[in-house]
This record gives sequence, C-alpha cells and structure tokens, in this order.
Amino acid sequence: MPHGTPDWGSMGPKHVVYGLDDLGEHAVRVGCPSLWDRRGDVVCLTDFREGLGVFDYGFFGTNSDVRLCTGHSRHGAYSVKLRSGDQPNSVAYLGIRLPFQDPSAIGLEFSFSLAPETQTVEAFVDWYDGTRNYQAGASYSYLSSSLGYWTSAGSWGVLLSDVVRGVSSRPEHTLKLVVDMTLGTYVRCLLDELAIDMRGTAVHEGPLVGAPYWYFQIAHYGQLGLIPDCYVDSVVVTQNEPV
Repeated sequence: MPHGTPDWGSMGPKHVVYGLDDLGEHAVRVGCPSLWDRRGDVVCLTDFREGLGVFDYGFFGTNSDVRLCTGHSRHGAYSVKLRSGDQPNSVAYLGIRLPFQDPSAIGLEFSFSLAPETQTVEAFVDWYDGTRNYQAGASYSYLSSSLGYWTSAGSWGVLLSDVVRGVSSRPEHTLKLVVDMTLGTYVRCLLDELAIDMRGTAVHEGPLVGAPYWYFQIAHYGQLGLIPDCYVDSVVVTQNEPV
C-alpha cells in the first residue's frame, strides 16, 4: 500500500517507508532536545553538550553545589546537578538572561528529577521593559504534592493539589510555563501529562528602572537539614507561543 512522500519533494507516493512534511518532527529525530511540547518558536535550547557557558548559576547554604555531570541525563550525555544545602532556605539555581524582544507569549520548558529530600523545584520567567518588572513562576512541591504559581501579590498560590510525582534519579519529569508579555498574564502550565489553562491570571508586576531584558530561572530547594540533588536537562526558551 503506498504511503508518505519521497525525500526530493512533497508529491508522489512511497511504498516501503513513510515521508515527513513536519520539520519539527525532523528536528527531534536528528537529536533536538525540544521534544516534549513543540509549540512556540525556539529562542534558546540546550542539552548542556556545550557546557554551562550561556547560564549564570549559583547556590546558597552549606554543601550546596551546581555542576555539569554525566549519567543523569534526559537527552544526550549531560545534565546539570542542582544540589541544595542543609541550611534553611538553601537553594541551587540556573539562570539565563536574554536580550529583550518584541512582546509575545513566551515559555520556559525543562526536565528535572526528584529526590526524596527535595522540597520544591521552581521556574521563573521575568521580563523588564525599562520601567516595569513582570515576574511569573511555577513550582512543584514534592512535600505537599502540589503545583503552585507566583501570584500577582508576589507570593505562592496553589494551582493544583494532589499532584503526586515519583522520585527519580534522572530528569523524568517535565515542566513548561507560558506567559503573555503583551497582557501581563499567564497562559498555561504543563507538568508531565497535566495541562492547566491559566489565561487571564495576572503575573506579579512592579516598578523597575533599568535596561530591558528577559530572565529565566530554574531553582531547587531541599528539605531542612538534608542535601538533595536535582538533575536538570533539556532547557528550552520559546517565543510566539499560541495563546
């Protein structure tokens, strides 16, 4: 039975294999890490094969650490270990700062692991337009099995409760947060198979004078007195997301 199209054009049947007319699918098949949610136009993506050069990173608390590692990846050979220390509010984080672009709906996607000692894994999307600072965030709490978001009041609110995710030594979970810069509102939050419509929910906003830019951050907090590791991989920043 004929099917598909030949490699040299989009017309004509093929008899043995299927052809592709989707370049997004082609990109994934040749190794692109943007394979989980393919909406939006990619601004930046990495599976850390080039190291940590494009990221700023840091940590707070005794025994905290951030480093490139092998053996705990979702895609390719590398991931980044975010080790949270054993003091109160200990955190390890990755961040990426990008030039300000024409406002659109933008997204941050990444895969992550969970340790039994993890408290929360958080994602932030910030943008500065020269006069105002807008901040959106999503968090998964392993302790309370809940998905949260950063409210317009600048505090954490519960988006969805009873969200049980399993412990893993590799980045087996994926989170994506999408916000609309033009409206200053959330669009959606995805966690694994879950998709929560957040349209109309305002992000946090405040005054800030300075040069415009985007900032995206992934952070890992551990439970007090413990030293958990969270492995992060396949980080994707997008613009022109559908709303």
